[in-house]
Amino acid sequence: MKDISYGALLAAFLFMTIPLWLSYKQKLGISKEILVASIRACIQLMIIGYIITFVFAIQSPIVFSLIILVMIVIAARTCAKQGSSFHSAFWIAFTAILATELVSVAIWVVFNIVDYEAQYILPMSGMIIGSSMVAVSLVFDRLQREFDLTKELIMGKLALGATNRHASQELIEATVKAALIPSTEAMKTIGLVQLPGMMTGAIIAGASPVIAVKYQLVIVLTAFGNTTIAAIMVCFLTYPAFFKQRMF
Repeated sequence: MKDISYGALLAAFLFMTIPLWLSYKQKLGISKEILVASIRACIQLMIIGYIITFVFAIQSPIVFSLIILVMIVIAARTCAKQGSSFHSAFWIAFTAILATELVSVAIWVVFNIVDYEAQYILPMSGMIIGSSMVAVSLVFDRLQREFDLTKELIMGKLALGATNRHASQELIEATVKAALIPSTEAMKTIGLVQLPGMMTGAIIAGASPVIAVKYQLVIVLTAFGNTTIAAIMVCFLTYPAFFKQRMF
């Protein structure tokens, strides 16, 4: 596969001057966020590129398993910022993301989709963890908003004798649906509006388009299942906090 020079990367980075200029010109106040996000993305990806190169060289399942664990911790910490008003938000997010990651890897290995090697498990896990992280963050954010909207309805149901679980049915249902909107919309348009990253990368690397599609389907289906499981897990682990921390 053809290498890309650092000069070419710089040219791509210079493309970011357009949104920076637009933000400045229109006084949108997002120039700093765009600049910081761009620089962080470049630094983080370059660092992880060298780390993965090192991991590929030593071929140690223990090492890349620890890297995946670190990725899960970082994802859980990111989610916990959205759920900062809930006790144990980090551990709830960590449990959900870890559980979905373990299930995914087990399916890949047991059904011989890929071998338990860094070359396959690391990039595929990154996609799975990332999708779960987005879903969990959305659940934390939406759960609070939905509670604020339905608090009186919930208290009315409780007054009529409903359990906490039944009183929260609409709250849980609306939150899970909202958290899955990005995933469901992406599934509907995949292959029509967008060619997913893994499929595109495999084709550029020289793989058969059909084989690339098969690998992409594995990722898409696994990621969608994971986001659904993670969203439901976080909802059921978090909503009781309203009855302990907030309502009374």
